Amino acid sequence: MRIFYTLFFVLLLLGSCGKKQSADLILHNGQCYLPDSTFAEAVAVGNGKILAVGSSADILAQYEAAEVLDLQGKLVLPGLHDAHVHPIGGATETVQCQLSGLNTIAEVRQAIADYVKAHPNDEWILGRGWELHVFPPDGNPSRALLDSIAPDRPVYLRSWDGHSAWVNSKGLEMAGITAKTPDPPQGRIEKDSKGQPSGTLREEAMGLVSKLIPKDTHEQRVNLLKTAMQKMHELGITSFTDASAPLSYLKAYEELHRKGELNSRVITSLSVGLNGIVPVASLDSLRRIYTKDEWLRATCVKIFTDGVPEAHTAALLAPYDDRPNDTGILNYNPDELCRYCRQLDSAGFQIHFHALGDKAVRVSLDAVEGSNPALRHNISHLQVIDSADRARFARQQVVANFQPFWAKGDLLNINLISRILGPKRARSQYPMASIWNTGARLAAGSDWPVSTVNPFEAIQVAITRMQINVPDDHPWIPEERLTLHQIIHAYTLGGAYLMHQDNITGSIAPGKAADLIVLDQNLFKIPPADIHKTKVLLTLAGGKAVHRKGI
Repeated sequence: MRIFYTLFFVLLLLGSCGKKQSADLILHNGQCYLPDSTFAEAVAVGNGKILAVGSSADILAQYEAAEVLDLQGKLVLPGLHDAHVHPIGGATETVQCQLSGLNTIAEVRQAIADYVKAHPNDEWILGRGWELHVFPPDGNPSRALLDSIAPDRPVYLRSWDGHSAWVNSKGLEMAGITAKTPDPPQGRIEKDSKGQPSGTLREEAMGLVSKLIPKDTHEQRVNLLKTAMQKMHELGITSFTDASAPLSYLKAYEELHRKGELNSRVITSLSVGLNGIVPVASLDSLRRIYTKDEWLRATCVKIFTDGVPEAHTAALLAPYDDRPNDTGILNYNPDELCRYCRQLDSAGFQIHFHALGDKAVRVSLDAVEGSNPALRHNISHLQVIDSADRARFARQQVVANFQPFWAKGDLLNINLISRILGPKRARSQYPMASIWNTGARLAAGSDWPVSTVNPFEAIQVAITRMQINVPDDHPWIPEERLTLHQIIHAYTLGGAYLMHQDNITGSIAPGKAADLIVLDQNLFKIPPADIHKTKVLLTLAGGKAVHRKGI
């Protein structure tokens, strides 16, 4: 009898050895990018997870699936992370007056006039994207131009960076802004030669008018969020950090999550305003309500340490070159910020700083000196970092959250920002390679709608430091170029680490979530100048196809 059972189990084992395991999808004959920067041919996906990674022969021998895709050598990457984005704002921009990329006053004027004519029934003329260098010398456009186009309706147009607004006389009148109106804290009302409001508002002064603009409805915000996520899926983005999410946005996320329609992994940064000290207990209440699972977590707090250099509101250690007595605007008293950040850290909140000037970067690092490294605090933008502070990112385990698309010698950087920063600081802008070389962790984001949400355009700029489609351009601060492997790491495992989900996603490995993208060209085999042309053929989020085109 013992011999019989032994023979039975041997036969059973032999039979089971020939049976394939079930998968939902097999991708084979591809180039699957692995965490060690090598490649595998195939991956099996099932129940939203990566089941196995290996050669095509091994995966096809071990697994059977409802769908088997021959990739014909195409590149497979982990789903990309946008570590700093404003999705609802990005989607909103697509239905408003679009001024991005216009380089002359005539072009700006024509775009506004066309929009006004096409929207005769709009109560407000709203838009975004005008660039400060178009209005020399100080990026201070006049209300007179807007008055000549739309004298009877309020006009409110945000600059490309979101830190200035251009308003016509009707808008100023509705807000009660006159020559006698004082600058609000952390804001500035620009004046003309006669001391009258010129039409340009900086930072907190923008709120004097923006508070009058009719708010979107909840339904509109939900639809805008869906539109934004679909656009990001088309570009291979499966995870993102919403860099500033007020309560109305949290409600939109919660509705999509409740309906099972939130198919991106999201961390929402709770907003405390430009100079707010929101009680930690209030933030904790929002965290408990709007943190659901790995798809939606309200676990981060956004702090604006300063403004932006082009508006002279970024906080600098030494004065602007063109303003000997002006070091910009620091939105917080450093001691108060340190106390507040200690409270946030003790409560287990991740802190997400906005800091562009070298003083703001230093104050932000000071505020989390000695904090809990497990919380993975991060500083975004990082336009100028003093050399004395660069090693602190690795030492304090603070993530450097760059927006790589900005790191090029375009008209804004060359004609305006570099001039007002002065030659030494201008030469040290966006020091991505220097920070990487210290051993610090890097993540990458877009800041959409401030700039393109397309990660492949940003990847190209990161490794070339050149403008896209400008063949005779030269690398801008070339010593700060990243390698392709480094910038892909920032967009995958670097972003996953920042979002506390590197154990879930961010790399192609068995057991991780099947957040995967298939590209139409292999980034490692094409000229860098062609990377921006990349199209995503397939995007999987948790094993579900959230975008598919051409495969």
